[in-house]
Amino acid sequence: MTEPVSLIVSQTPVPRMAVGPTKATEPHLAVVYATASGEVACFEGRPMKPSQQMFSKYRTRYEVDMRAYQRSALLGRNPLVSRDGVHAFEVTVDFAFRVDGWKGAEDFVRSGLRDPLPVVHGHLVSLFHGAGQRFAIEDSFGLQHHLNQLCAQPVVFQEGLKLYGCQVHVRPDAKSLSHLESLIEAGRREHLGAAEHVPNRGAVVRQIEIETIQQQAQIQATARQADALADTLTTSDGLIRHYLVTHPHDAAGAFEMRRQLEEARAATAELQNQRALGLFQVMAEKGLIQAGDLEHMRRQLTGTVGRATGGDGALPPPATPQLTTARPWDPPQLPPAGPAEPAQAPPGYAPTLVSPTVTPEPGVTPQAGVTPEGFTPRAGAGPAAPPGPPTTTAPTALIYLVVDESLDRACLDELQRGLDALHSALSAAPHLSRVLRLGVLGMAATTEQRLSLAEVGPGTRTALLVGRRGLSYSHAFRTLRPLIGQDVTVVKNDGARVLRPLVYFLTGGAPDEGNTWRGDHHDLTDTDRNRAAPHLIALGFGRAETQAVRAVATRPELGFMAAPHQDAASAAHSCAAFLRDSVVGYGQRLASGEANFSINPPDGFRRAEDAL
Repeated sequence: MTEPVSLIVSQTPVPRMAVGPTKATEPHLAVVYATASGEVACFEGRPMKPSQQMFSKYRTRYEVDMRAYQRSALLGRNPLVSRDGVHAFEVTVDFAFRVDGWKGAEDFVRSGLRDPLPVVHGHLVSLFHGAGQRFAIEDSFGLQHHLNQLCAQPVVFQEGLKLYGCQVHVRPDAKSLSHLESLIEAGRREHLGAAEHVPNRGAVVRQIEIETIQQQAQIQATARQADALADTLTTSDGLIRHYLVTHPHDAAGAFEMRRQLEEARAATAELQNQRALGLFQVMAEKGLIQAGDLEHMRRQLTGTVGRATGGDGALPPPATPQLTTARPWDPPQLPPAGPAEPAQAPPGYAPTLVSPTVTPEPGVTPQAGVTPEGFTPRAGAGPAAPPGPPTTTAPTALIYLVVDESLDRACLDELQRGLDALHSALSAAPHLSRVLRLGVLGMAATTEQRLSLAEVGPGTRTALLVGRRGLSYSHAFRTLRPLIGQDVTVVKNDGARVLRPLVYFLTGGAPDEGNTWRGDHHDLTDTDRNRAAPHLIALGFGRAETQAVRAVATRPELGFMAAPHQDAASAAHSCAAFLRDSVVGYGQRLASGEANFSINPPDGFRRAEDAL
């Protein structure tokens, strides 16, 4: 508050024996008389005459300032805390006050006050108490408007004071202002980074394309060189010729390699020839071979050795004629022909088998499914239908997650981890994110978008849940209707085939408006009124009402309630896992060409109609 203000200008005893005229007062002062017992009177602010004072019962005369005062106060000792309970607002109030007429002057004297500012301060603090908890720290203008409405009307206090002309100014305090500036700067960096990402990504793509072209050219050049040298590098002579071509200045070195090669071939051939002759002579002496075959077998073995050493394996014709007694080997005796035996399969061979028709396991109940236009029960098990012609483009599913943000911190943390896991799964699987569009909305007293409908990829930001108070189903349904209609139009304009949207509705409490939300729910889901009417899958836990969850779901088999004994945090964990598995599984089916949607309840949940 500002400097103290004293509205009692003077306080003097009433004289009994007046010897002169009564003291006059200034126009803005009111004269108030008080008795010893506390009785107070103001004769329209005029002082008593000397004759009246002589026999008057009043003992004290007060002069009260009737002027209007303008003051400004900063509510520093009683800051208004924002919705998050951490940050605070700085509130400054400009106001005017004065004594409220002759009656107000009497009441002010009777109250015994001199400084009216504590009364005004206490009134403003009590009037503004708790108002900041309804607003986020970013919404200082909203709080300012609310406070100005609270103090718009003049107020007359029992102390005879009148407060009017209040004008409130609200801004975040220094700590909160620094926090908001950090957020704004982070947003600027994010925006700048997103803008720079496009040219940076283009530069990387162009560099990769250039490197790919260079690599392909190098591979082709290597292949051409390999084809050109295919018949050259397989023999020792070819290697020497290649060396002479690539090193024309070193002809002497090439001829030296040729000479060494010929000497090695000759030495190896002579050595092997001598060994073979010695072996064959021993075999001939022992009658193991015929003499006429000696030279023929020598030529075969020594030719093999010659090829192994880099030669052509050819030997000169024999110098000695064959013996006259030589004869060829007799042909081997084959066993007589008998019944044919079955041919044996070569090692590693596996015959082609025809798989029998696959039937589902007994006792499995098909779950409900949804077609591109609506929910239908899945067909029973039976022979697989012949595959139809392949589709050129997979349909696109629009999926919205409406998450209750009025839950406690533990539940919100579980749901946030589920959103992060879903984001990671879709980012790591481009074939899934191409057939899905995902949007996330936070539901409390109002419904706010946490992630606009998008094809989730590595560059898509993760939706962040914010704890807030209140819970309104009506606001959520009124938000969804135009939002879905607009998104469907945009996706269709991109050339995609759009399936009927799916909305996962997670609630952990009862709506503030009772049952009045049903009309807005009907406007959203009625296909006659809304061509883009979605299917709603409702999940309730905590303080959620079973009847409400059943009514939110567009079909009885799409409403699920947690078990009564299950705590809210555990149920939120099951919902988080359910969201991830359900959306990813649906995307996998869409990517494989199946547009039907099936759903199983989360762990620990049962159908809402069974819980009624």
